[in-house]
Amino acid sequence: MSLNRSQLHKDLEARKGVFAQVFTLLKEKSEPHWYPSLWVERRASRQLSFDKRQDSVNEPLNQGVVLRVFDGHSLFEEACDQMSIEVLEQKVKSLVERVKRLSSASSQTKGYKPPSWSERLKLNLDSEITSQIPGNPAGDEWVHFGTPQKKPMWSQTSDAVKFGKNLYAKLVSVNEALPADNAAKDPDYFRVSVVLNRDDFLFIDEKVRMSQTILRNLTNAMVLKNGERGYTLMGGLGGQETVEIPDHQFLETYEYLEKTLNAEKLKPGRYKLLMGPSVTGVFAHEAFGHSQEGDTWARGRSQAKILYEQQTEIGNKHATIYNNPAIYKNGSDEFAAWGSYYFDEEGWLAQEHCLVKEGKLQQPMTNLTSSLRLNMPRTANGKRESWMRGMYVRQTNTYFSAGEKTYDDLIAQVDYGFQAVHAAGGMEDPKGMGIQVGIAYLEEIKNGQLTGKTFVGPNGGSVQMTGYVPDYLGSIVDKAKIDHFDDSFDESQHPWNEVGGCGKYHKESVMAGCGGPYMLLENVLLG
Repeated sequence: MSLNRSQLHKDLEARKGVFAQVFTLLKEKSEPHWYPSLWVERRASRQLSFDKRQDSVNEPLNQGVVLRVFDGHSLFEEACDQMSIEVLEQKVKSLVERVKRLSSASSQTKGYKPPSWSERLKLNLDSEITSQIPGNPAGDEWVHFGTPQKKPMWSQTSDAVKFGKNLYAKLVSVNEALPADNAAKDPDYFRVSVVLNRDDFLFIDEKVRMSQTILRNLTNAMVLKNGERGYTLMGGLGGQETVEIPDHQFLETYEYLEKTLNAEKLKPGRYKLLMGPSVTGVFAHEAFGHSQEGDTWARGRSQAKILYEQQTEIGNKHATIYNNPAIYKNGSDEFAAWGSYYFDEEGWLAQEHCLVKEGKLQQPMTNLTSSLRLNMPRTANGKRESWMRGMYVRQTNTYFSAGEKTYDDLIAQVDYGFQAVHAAGGMEDPKGMGIQVGIAYLEEIKNGQLTGKTFVGPNGGSVQMTGYVPDYLGSIVDKAKIDHFDDSFDESQHPWNEVGGCGKYHKESVMAGCGGPYMLLENVLLG
């Protein structure tokens, strides 16, 4: 891959001196035991949509600065969308006055001293991160992390529009080639969406000054007919290569729609279920993704904390789940997974973290405050929807580890059951350990072979997988390799993670990936 990396936006580059000056002022006015830091973000997007009626272009921009002080007990923040030195100096004054007024030193106060670059470099970091750090930088030296682009992203919106129009024309042309008796022929609606996100971030504390430019892009081609849909989704971190839809996936979009239109209604019951990577990923995200968020632990809202402390088995040997913001090659894709970055929004460098290992819960994902309150190691999971929102522990890419079998090995074990390859959302209950995974449709399997019959929910719409998380993690029969159709040794390091999003507390939405290998479960309640 070419090392044509994204550079920090020129507006933020020009203001680095201002941000450093503001942080210095915040540090000078802070008490000795306080931990001050500064976060800057610039989130820009080109949102393109194409259908029969119109081409739509929207280019929102949202930027702001967050000043932070951790007093050893509580985290205080001041934020604004102004970047002038005068406004930010007033924000420093306001924040310091508020911390002094509300701060209450006690014997339970936990001071925090941030690590230096030499200490950070002792962490187990991916080479994609370490290769961008020049030696052992001084604390006042800026270090930038940029997204590599195999094919550089378009600088002109007009070129991106031309690309999107071409994709739309391909989507329509596939329809014209379908046989007349194909149920998906002549959809009621065609649409192609292209979203090109550019996020520029800066972080400063007394030990480091860092910036990163993340190019996070997606393409969605969709067809609708009689209230049903078929779609294909591409995306990840990189350049044009992240949004190029292979020709075969346009045909698969119509096959998706055809299978849904021809589907019968499922008889509710318990069945063997062969999950594809998208469904496996939603299962992982909901099973012990949310339950393993450190702030949820700290608030007493997760049963996972109790199960971890008791070392209760919550699954079998196949139940291994990771969260990892450092997936820079997504399965066989030559670009990073959707939920990846170089450091989180509190300046912690990205690393792989194990949530469940062979049926045993591991330590949770954390941010600064939850790691201190729980006395647990720090992980790179401090994220916020935007500078206007609060900081929470959030998932990045959550996925099941790969197994050793091929796809053929797994499907051969199904005398009767179903295959599920398209997810349709999900939810879970961190305290009650209940789970729901939506599946667009099911494909019937008999005697190790797909029959060609498809099924939707008992009342139409998506099929729902419901039940108790530990039961399902104990019912995993086996898992496939990453390269599941190939008998040879896996060349990919991480299982594939799909483009997705994550909600928390019914309001806070962030970008997240989820995935894994093909995985076979038994005794799954479907309805």
